[in-house]
Amino acid sequence: MQAVHRASSMTGVAGVETHLVASGPPLDYSFKELRSCAEIETEEPRSGVKRGGGPAVGSNESGKDPGAEADDAEGGATASGVLVARSMGSTGKPKKVMRLVTISIKLNNNMLDTLSGLQPSLESVMHSPIMNLQWIDLSFNQLTTIEPELLRFMNLKALYLHGNCIKNLSSVDRLKKLPKLLSLTLNGNPIESTRIYRVYVIGTLSSLRSLDHSTITADEVAGAASWIKGHIERAKKRAEERKFASMDED
Repeated sequence: MQAVHRASSMTGVAGVETHLVASGPPLDYSFKELRSCAEIETEEPRSGVKRGGGPAVGSNESGKDPGAEADDAEGGATASGVLVARSMGSTGKPKKVMRLVTISIKLNNNMLDTLSGLQPSLESVMHSPIMNLQWIDLSFNQLTTIEPELLRFMNLKALYLHGNCIKNLSSVDRLKKLPKLLSLTLNGNPIESTRIYRVYVIGTLSSLRSLDHSTITADEVAGAASWIKGHIERAKKRAEERKFASMDED
């Protein structure tokens, strides 16, 4: 369901123009055989509107008055990759302007083994990814860890990493820096075979509501919170014991 925000602004003789902002369709770069994030910049998406994918509404390419060009447009892609649709209206009548902003991207089923350069690559195909990106699908690639590059996108709510090669369960700890993360997938990675996998992830990321496409229950949250507390205490005790043992050897 699209989130719609409304704002109004005066447009002089044209009267009041109502601005509506909603999430647009995802940029789909799945099954593109991408080997690096830099290749996103030169590939065309299967769907969605790439930044610079069309002339800006109100541009004067046709020789018309810019204001008239905008009023006549039923829809189009701006140079920033934001879809704009204007309702038809006569002079002096209210107009509605719908802006569809890209908030999601599909990079699944490629050959990515690192996310190095992801931010600048996304900057080239969508408007303000650091602020706008809320959902990213990186499933079925060749990623071996949860990279710090993902932490740049502070508004991420859904992150799909299933079907990769992530081996270190502790790399999940990095995702604590994504305060809005609600849905995460990690199934199909080597870490899934770890006996403590699910309780560790839920205990570490207390804001999660879904893990591996399965809703996290209240009982799971309570149990994982208790378990992770004990786990941290046990790890701390083991670290202290190792420290004292090394001191004795010296």
